[in-house]
Amino acid sequence: MKKILSVIMIVCMIALLCSCSSTDKGSTASAGPASIGFKDAVSLESLLKLDGKQVTIVGYMATLSPVSGKYIYLMNMPYQSCPFCVPNTSQLANTMAVYAKSGDKFTYTDQAVRITGTLKFGENTDDFGYQYNYRIIDAAAEEIDLSTLGNEYKLWQSIASDGIVGDLSAMFDYLHFVCQWSQYQSSYIDENGNEVTYRLYSGDARQILESDGLYGYADKCNDTYFPSLVTRIRTISPDGLEDLVTIVQDAEKVANEAISDLYNEKCHWDQEADVYIQDRETELYDMWNEVYLRFSTWLAKWEV
Repeated sequence: MKKILSVIMIVCMIALLCSCSSTDKGSTASAGPASIGFKDAVSLESLLKLDGKQVTIVGYMATLSPVSGKYIYLMNMPYQSCPFCVPNTSQLANTMAVYAKSGDKFTYTDQAVRITGTLKFGENTDDFGYQYNYRIIDAAAEEIDLSTLGNEYKLWQSIASDGIVGDLSAMFDYLHFVCQWSQYQSSYIDENGNEVTYRLYSGDARQILESDGLYGYADKCNDTYFPSLVTRIRTISPDGLEDLVTIVQDAEKVANEAISDLYNEKCHWDQEADVYIQDRETELYDMWNEVYLRFSTWLAKWEV
């Protein structure tokens, strides 16, 4: 339960939730829509003050969307094929669900767009299974020209077009697994044809790390994986993304600790719960959470 609540806090604090910038908190309906953004992390109470009010935000349409065009996923980076999610959940991260006015639909564009609509709170699970606790409804989109922006915007475009952000999201999926493998489940079909679900044993986790199959992590569980990500980042910019390099290097340190614990059998059998539990399960989760929080903060800063 502690982990579930912590993940929800991440989503509420930085991931899915956009927020009012400090300069816009005094906005009222008479002054026009309140400007919200991806980078500002504020409390849920502050966001609730905008419930039912007109807001505006600038971002990019993810290419994943319903054929009907009745809603889109707005992201703060261009060229992304689908929303980012908090690892091992269906909670959106750095993504805003935007719903068109009744009878209208969105037409995809890879240009930046300004969205104007009404912020509405309420738990939602959409057609793709993504979950979020607020969205923008009755919205309209207009393309905006960003050709006059400077070098930082060009770096932003280079980051997005390289695809490194999606690969770093996959890195955090892997990191979450090595830190929390005892929370994962697997299943098999018994002699009666019934599916039996169980929590992983340490041997199951090692097999997944060593497997190069669809659900294996052999491509990541090797000495070259993290250094190759650092090389890619520095190819995009030799010295302009060192904050991201540090995040990847710290993620590698966390992975090494978690893998060392796994292969040294630092886990125990909980007789009452009938599951294996990692000896440092909470500590490793906190280590993953700290570096993932820094990545989410880094990701959220890239916006117009």
